Amino acid sequence: MKYYYLILSAVLMFSLGGCKKFLDETPTAHLSTGNFYKTSDDAVRAVNDAYRQLKDQAYGGYSPTSFGDIMADDANKGGGGASDQGLIQDLKLFTARADNGYVFNAWRDNYKGVYLANLVLQKVPSIEMDQSLKSRLLAEAYFLRAYYYLHLVRLFGRIPMVTEPIDNGEYNIKQSEEKDILALIEKDANLAINDLPENSKQASADKGRATKGAAQALLLETYMWQKKWPEAQLLGDLIISSGEYHLTDDVTKIWTLAGEFGPESIFEVNNATIPGRNVGNLLNLFNAPRNTWGYGFTVPSKSLVDEFERGDPRFGATVIVNNQVMPDGTTANTSGSETGYWNRKYWLALSEIPTNNGGGAGDGPTNDRVFGLAQVMLWTAEASFHNAAIPHATDLVNQIRTRARNSGGNTDQTVLPTYSTVTLNNIYHEMRVETALGEHRRFYELVRTGRAAALLPNFTAGKNEHIPIPLTEIQLSGGVLVQNPGY
Repeated sequence: MKYYYLILSAVLMFSLGGCKKFLDETPTAHLSTGNFYKTSDDAVRAVNDAYRQLKDQAYGGYSPTSFGDIMADDANKGGGGASDQGLIQDLKLFTARADNGYVFNAWRDNYKGVYLANLVLQKVPSIEMDQSLKSRLLAEAYFLRAYYYLHLVRLFGRIPMVTEPIDNGEYNIKQSEEKDILALIEKDANLAINDLPENSKQASADKGRATKGAAQALLLETYMWQKKWPEAQLLGDLIISSGEYHLTDDVTKIWTLAGEFGPESIFEVNNATIPGRNVGNLLNLFNAPRNTWGYGFTVPSKSLVDEFERGDPRFGATVIVNNQVMPDGTTANTSGSETGYWNRKYWLALSEIPTNNGGGAGDGPTNDRVFGLAQVMLWTAEASFHNAAIPHATDLVNQIRTRARNSGGNTDQTVLPTYSTVTLNNIYHEMRVETALGEHRRFYELVRTGRAAALLPNFTAGKNEHIPIPLTEIQLSGGVLVQNPGY
């Protein structure tokens, strides 16, 4: 039986359904395979094309905030009411069906990233070019393929494993078990680690490209998903002790434009110069307050607000409250928010709001933070706790709390007291307040740690750990793809 479900979802349906502006931008490798992959410039462009999906995940309709933040207990949908982007509310209520557009976009965008990375891995090895550059580009492709597969396996569970580009023909690719996908991610991450540069050796012009630390952090998260605690602690400690990163003095500055690519940044999507699009970050507009210039989605929940301890400086860097005087001198009005709060992480000062950047007035300049040292330290603390290395776990968490206490001009040293002996719940608490609404990871962490059913209303254990396989993919596969349980 002939069908094209992977290539259709990963390439053609994106192109046909996308706006003309997307098609008019930098020519992409997969649209010119006949006369491409001849020179080192072709190799660089091909890898750049794969990087572009990091931005397209948000710009093209697959919003990481919808899954990581809104599906969790950190945020409500927000927006202009119940009917505004109701498909996101279906995700929030765990009533999303297999024909949900955000579900399809998540599949499409990540498999397109896999496809583009596979093109690099297939075509670039035969190009005659500088060997060190070739090794680095292939390592970046391995990193990107692992990154996209991690998104896919977290969301969908059992998925097809595709390790070469598929253009046409007959394909009967059955779903692989999650453990096999995770094994591929581990393999790709390790291959990337071998040939990627250290952060300190990366040129400023390459900020936003993968480094050795980025691949190590991705591998660490993969270990955490599999509860490989000894491996996770060892790798986490290796990243922490590498000397490549250190905690920023003031945590409240991380999510400002001036805080991008700071000393604890391990990997972030460079929305100012990432190859291929150069029109900014739609999440600024998506999450900005409705009474300023934004759509007002991903509003902080009461649950998240209550999670912060008294005086925690991280609160003001995460949540906007009514009548708060903002850094640009404006006074916040949160009356239009369904929870009474706005999202601070993607807020922009008046002088930073774009007015004409090639993408209209909506696309902002803020980078998406993917991996930071604080998250690595907290994962390492969790792994250490499971390894009975409680003093080490306690020390790591206390470093995070001490940094937070001394941030934002706070002078009250009774705020955020250190722990004498950390508990697992203490670690979970720090994970939540340290990265809330920024790294879009809360839902996955609740699933990973087995807490989702207890904390998320309407969540059904055994079903809602994953979203449904898109209906179009089930149909195009001729029944080869099997729907996830309960859908």
